[in-house]
Amino acid sequence: MNTLNKIKFLRIAIPLLLLSFILGGWGSVGHKIINSNTVNSFPQLFQQFSSWKEALASHGSDADYRKGADPTEEPKHYIDFENYNDFVSKGNVIQNYDSAVAEYGLSAITDAGSLPWVIVKCYDSLVQAFQQKDWNRALLLSADLGHYIGDGNMPLHLSANYNGRPSLPNSSGIHSRYESTMIGKYSTSLPIKQNVAVYLTNVQDFIFSMVYKNYIYVDSVYYADSTAYVTAKSKSSDLYYSTLWNLTKNYTGMLFSNSSEVLASVMYTAWVNAGSPPLAPTFIEEMRSTAEGFSLAQNYPNPFNPETVISYQLPVNSKVSLIVYDALGKEVATLVNEERSAGKYTFNFNIQQTSNRQQLSSGISAKGGYASGVYFYQLRVGAYVQTRKMVYLK
Repeated sequence: MNTLNKIKFLRIAIPLLLLSFILGGWGSVGHKIINSNTVNSFPQLFQQFSSWKEALASHGSDADYRKGADPTEEPKHYIDFENYNDFVSKGNVIQNYDSAVAEYGLSAITDAGSLPWVIVKCYDSLVQAFQQKDWNRALLLSADLGHYIGDGNMPLHLSANYNGRPSLPNSSGIHSRYESTMIGKYSTSLPIKQNVAVYLTNVQDFIFSMVYKNYIYVDSVYYADSTAYVTAKSKSSDLYYSTLWNLTKNYTGMLFSNSSEVLASVMYTAWVNAGSPPLAPTFIEEMRSTAEGFSLAQNYPNPFNPETVISYQLPVNSKVSLIVYDALGKEVATLVNEERSAGKYTFNFNIQQTSNRQQLSSGISAKGGYASGVYFYQLRVGAYVQTRKMVYLK
């Protein structure tokens, strides 16, 4: 695997591990903050959708969870601006997606990332969902928009040198230090200042302008990291992180604030352009009553060797997906992928049988060769998604 492929691969691996293990940064905690705060920017006409606050927050990391199962998901979360010659020479790229594909080629966009185009396409889908009064789809699309907009306000998601610069040998690992460890330490101290959302006359222009402006903070993050390292003579000490925080907190708070405010504006604009349909008053209660019956239990024993028990419960007949991933986001086994009747289910998962490519039970596929360490198992039933961590010790 060459260096570029390794970098791209790590972009898949790291977020899934951080979601349940590190619990910080623009991962589970960061995206939850962004999506939860967005209702604070809703204008008066859009206040009925404030009831979505809890669901927007809980689905804020759905896009990250999809990375393990969907190979097309990862490039949606970043754009390596330096890999686009137009940006290097003119400071911008072709904004129309079809024109960009025609000029750059689909494979080039996949390699360099498609984040701003994905935000615009997701917005278009949200307009359609509002028009159709498909409230569940509109909510999930809004949560995804919050995730992608949050990534568009994370400077290192806009640079090919997202995890270190060759000219700064001590900068390796800055991606995790800045967006995960530092935010994990100081998330409750973020200086959040949001304005009321506004109607956007041109969503595409607005989104591209947003990411162009945020790109300038790439140098700011590297300057802060270098200064903190020189000050602390360390990349992991309390002095390093307090210095990094003091140098970045003002614009980091602004980036978080902007993420929530932009999400509110994009949602409001989509709703207005869809004809401003009134939210069905029973939608939230119906969603809550349905979700309350789903559950995914913690496996036992945990840690395990070689077998553990995984249980889940369905309140209604449902199409169920239950998949095990390793710490790098690679699929280990598909335990369930079929329609199931309402009820409680228990599954005996034997990782040795998986490693030996043995069939685990009727209808179950496995992909093998797995070592001791952290694993994740994810239950997905429609809009309901839950992921838990387990540890295999040989």
